[in-house]
Amino acid sequence: MSVLLVVREEEHKDGLVNLGLQIAAAKELDLFVLQLSEAHKVGLPELKWEESQGLQCANLETANTERTIKDAILDVNADMLVIHDAADHTSTQKNVVNDLMQHVACEVMVVRLGERLLSSELGKILVPCSGGRHSRVALRLATKMTASKETTALFVEPDVDEVSESVGFAHLHRYVNRAGVSLDDIRCHIELEDDPFYGIRKEAERGDYGLMIIGASGHSSVRKKLFGTLPEKLMKGEDGMSVGVIRAARPISDRFKDKVERILHLNVPQLKRDERVALFDEVEEKARWSFDFAVLMVLATSIAALGLLADSGAVVIGAMLVAPLMMPLLGGGLSIVQGNWPLWKRCQKAVLLGFLSALAIGGLMGIIARVLDMPLTSQLAARGEPSILDLGVAFVSGIAASYCLARPKLSGALAGVAIAAALVPPIATTGICLATGEFSVAQGAALLFGTNVVAIVIGAAANFFIAGIRGKSRAAGVWSQRFFIVFALCMAGLIVPLSSALISRIAGPVEVEKVLRAEASEHQIKITKVLRGGYEDGKPVLEITLESAQPLSEVVVQALKKRVEEEMGEKVKLKVRTLLVGEW
Repeated sequence: MSVLLVVREEEHKDGLVNLGLQIAAAKELDLFVLQLSEAHKVGLPELKWEESQGLQCANLETANTERTIKDAILDVNADMLVIHDAADHTSTQKNVVNDLMQHVACEVMVVRLGERLLSSELGKILVPCSGGRHSRVALRLATKMTASKETTALFVEPDVDEVSESVGFAHLHRYVNRAGVSLDDIRCHIELEDDPFYGIRKEAERGDYGLMIIGASGHSSVRKKLFGTLPEKLMKGEDGMSVGVIRAARPISDRFKDKVERILHLNVPQLKRDERVALFDEVEEKARWSFDFAVLMVLATSIAALGLLADSGAVVIGAMLVAPLMMPLLGGGLSIVQGNWPLWKRCQKAVLLGFLSALAIGGLMGIIARVLDMPLTSQLAARGEPSILDLGVAFVSGIAASYCLARPKLSGALAGVAIAAALVPPIATTGICLATGEFSVAQGAALLFGTNVVAIVIGAAANFFIAGIRGKSRAAGVWSQRFFIVFALCMAGLIVPLSSALISRIAGPVEVEKVLRAEASEHQIKITKVLRGGYEDGKPVLEITLESAQPLSEVVVQALKKRVEEEMGEKVKLKVRTLLVGEW
């Protein structure tokens, strides 16, 4: 562990190093000094630390300040990041500070320097206390940086009653104890004011403080903390006070996430700016509900329904190539990664309306099939039994489709991915089977479509994240994280029924084989193999291989079929292969 100090202006280096040394000594850690200057070339510089005056230093030119600092944090395993911020910084520099304050996992202190830090004596430290975890970190650090009673813990209490001061001390003592700091090591002070910031300012003007450390708050911006609390005169002159805003370390999960992001950034080719622009443009254009989208959905569903009723796999495959549903699902994955709420709504509108239109076409075809008394085909029945394998296919298809979409040179492979994903045939099957009264098959087909939707969105989001696409947290909020968690939980929840379906499909022939063996022994024949096939005429196919001294009679075959149907609880189509075996 170490303390990482970032210097962006040469004139502030001495003061920052002085502060960094005192923080590192208080935390009993090594100090690393990273001095950055702006570069116009694309790419990240290589971090090389060299010893200078007893410190580990690196001087880099970078076009991506935030990314370089994050890499340095991981490189030195920083426990705290200390970075300077000033009123004359550009908006870009200010945004870098705010983003680091929000995103990095370690403790962060953003400092505005006073002139006193140019000397070796820091002086007393003022710590306004609010009871939050950030102010507790500030209090612990301050007591380690100064001698006994050189740190003042301040609490501002509204002056509403004669016992207000006593109430304030009760609050303050509780906050100090929660921070794990002894009351004997600090000075406690209560300021009776209705405005907390005015109360802080009064104590800062009254005392001879060299540094004030404020715990970060979600209700006030960093800039307001730095520049809105103290008058400018308190920061200037040889006794000028410095101000630091400190934010506690984020949870271990965030540290793990940062390490994963760095590994991906270093080992996986990230999308370039022009590639991201092309990707966003294509998704936003093709993922919206439009007349062309509706026409393609109607045509694709019609083709799929006719192929399902005709029991033609080739026709069904053709429908998959026409269907436009893959693009809004990929857009859903992209919007979750970006935190792009307008894109999410646009994509889900296309998915919902596409589903309803396809279901209506499927229902219409089902009514026609019912009037013509058409049987349940194997193509329809096969989509009524989804398994965990279908979930895996959809998840990998989402990854593959998003990967090809993000790289124009691979766009030709999207057709193959569309075939693998099979989005429209399950909807058409649901509509047809609802109209013909095959409700169990309709339920399975609807489950298959839901499985495809969830897995494709999750797969696409995972691939876009790996490819380096991120959203600005200020715009994203928390909705995208919640949606990702919901989709991930749905995907995890689907594993149970889909796995049981696969297990029952595998175990089914085993149970049937036991029944057949018992029945076959009564007829002096031997069952050697039982296999579960596909569907023919809407019935599951069971293939039996047996050994017999003579060809089987119709009576024996019907007896075997009856026992199978009793065990499976449905009509089956039996195919029997007899091996004539004699003894001499």
